[in-house]
Amino acid sequence: MVDYHVHTTFSDGERTPKEVIDLAVALGIEKLAITDHFDVYDPGLSGHQKTTGELLRHFDRIRNLAGGKPITVYCGIETCTDEYGHLRIDRECLSACDLIITSPHYIEGDYPFRQGVYFCDAYWLAYKKKLLMMAAGEGHVLGHPEGYLPIGPMLVEGTTYEGRQEICRSISVEYFDPAFIQELGEQLKKSGKAYELHGATKTPREWVVEALAKQDILFSPGSDAHAVNILGKNERAMELVKKYNLKLYEPEHGRTCR
Repeated sequence: MVDYHVHTTFSDGERTPKEVIDLAVALGIEKLAITDHFDVYDPGLSGHQKTTGELLRHFDRIRNLAGGKPITVYCGIETCTDEYGHLRIDRECLSACDLIITSPHYIEGDYPFRQGVYFCDAYWLAYKKKLLMMAAGEGHVLGHPEGYLPIGPMLVEGTTYEGRQEICRSISVEYFDPAFIQELGEQLKKSGKAYELHGATKTPREWVVEALAKQDILFSPGSDAHAVNILGKNERAMELVKKYNLKLYEPEHGRTCR
């Protein structure tokens, strides 16, 4: 069992690295990537911003905690790139990461948002353009392209988690068509970047997985666990791996992305 997308109290997770690693061992997870948020440009992380020095000390603690345990633990981050797919972290941070997930958490620019109106063509066109740049750009894994879409400015107050996921599914159906997925696969193929099989939202849609598999794209199973109840919950991902004989991404200690 593997889980390549997990958060701790270093960013917005509920449990400490020690608690996460100990639980992962108890659950029988063989390979784990702790990928806390690290992005000074993300407006949603105002309470969780950290320095490179703090991140490196966090990595040291993780590696010390994992030592001698029957589990391989990778140190990484989840971050968003600029609109051209470039990472905005320093070389010291880059070289310290075993795994970098680039997730489209926000889109640059101003758009005519209205609460409750989710089909904003200009916004989703910009999202698709940025996603293609991210697919071709730096990092190892493209994080949750169809789950946790950046819909915050459009949401009606009080929208539930389930409601948000239904909105994301509707947007995916409306905008992410076969031609776009084909183009996305071409960019992933050029970069060698993996596409995330996202456990928390059970995305992407199955036909997207099948289409990308035909393009020989790598996939990365990640629960995106912030709470322990979904740590390692990648059952759907592994079912898809077996059904379509998917090729899985494998992190490497000390691997530097291009």
